[in-house]
Amino acid sequence: MRPLIEFDSVCKYYQMGDTTVKAADHISMKINKGEFVAIVGQSGSGKSTCMNIIGCLDVPTAGRYRLNGQDVGRMKSEQLAEVRNNQLGFIFQQYNLLPRLTLLENVEVPLVYANVPRSERRARAKAALEQVGLGSKLYNKPNQLSGGQQQRVSIARALVHDPAVLLADEPTGALDSHTSREVLGLLQDLHQQGHTVVLITHDNSIAVQAERIIRLEDGRVVYDGDAHAPDAVVQPGAQLSQPGREVRS
Repeated sequence: MRPLIEFDSVCKYYQMGDTTVKAADHISMKINKGEFVAIVGQSGSGKSTCMNIIGCLDVPTAGRYRLNGQDVGRMKSEQLAEVRNNQLGFIFQQYNLLPRLTLLENVEVPLVYANVPRSERRARAKAALEQVGLGSKLYNKPNQLSGGQQQRVSIARALVHDPAVLLADEPTGALDSHTSREVLGLLQDLHQQGHTVVLITHDNSIAVQAERIIRLEDGRVVYDGDAHAPDAVVQPGAQLSQPGREVRS
């Protein structure tokens, strides 16, 4: 089976004066359709760089990134924008909802950019909000909701165009522990329904809610396997480091 997401020795380098910063250092990984994977690491590990590349917000310096068999790492900006709009659903720590729009209108936004007819937009946005348990609040404004409900709206917006990948970047970072569990439970439900979920986090307790963990340190993969295996969570101080080497998250 062809992987949905494939990194083949992906590198991302930045030049800062006379120093080459290695944000991703020959990262190879494969994620199949229907998986729930957490990419986890501390600041400077390379997880944000991986998220940006997976999300077609950046491209590798070297190596290949394929999404659904397409070598998106070689695409031009217009092509990357099309892939983002059609194949990726983004869920961020900050909900990025438009305060003057109703929930229904907020969820419709990606479909407006895709030139979907109004009646179809409305129907699909309503179905997405019902899927996340907000079918009774279609005409509320974001400021009338709790933080957890606002994050559910952002998940509905990510779902509305049926993306190949749901890419969740620290989706519980602005929430209390109880609401965080609810949002993670929703992501697990979506995974059970067949969605591919890639979760980016620095928090081990969040990462273990996935089925599989890919752990990064210093721009490299140091663990890739079962999220519930004893060695899935690296103990503090167990670092893969190189003296004098600089990295960027």
